[in-house]
Amino acid sequence: RRFKINIRPVENALAKVKALQGVYFNWNQKDFPEKDFGTQNELGFIAQEVEQIVPEIVVKEQSKEEYRSVKYDKLVALLVEAMKEQQKQIEQLQVKVKQLSKKRKK
Repeated sequence: RRFKINIRPVENALAKVKALQGVYFNWNQKDFPEKDFGTQNELGFIAQEVEQIVPEIVVKEQSKEEYRSVKYDKLVALLVEAMKEQQKQIEQLQVKVKQLSKKRKK
């Protein structure tokens, strides 16, 4: 906390998470042999798409190609806040269901 300033809550986390598109992919070994990519199937995001939604978690390489990558560890805070938003919605719906159930029994 001592190292941080301008601390503010994450807002609209659920909308951001809903906008993200997880994908399966394989690395382009043919065009980038110097990258030493593996052959296995991968799961992740397209950094350029993530950048449009949550630019804070995308890193742009300092090169003429400006390759981008996702800082997946930073996604955790967004996911936690999205879960909290969902939980609040669930609890509100539970109250409504309970109220409707009481009215129906009368």
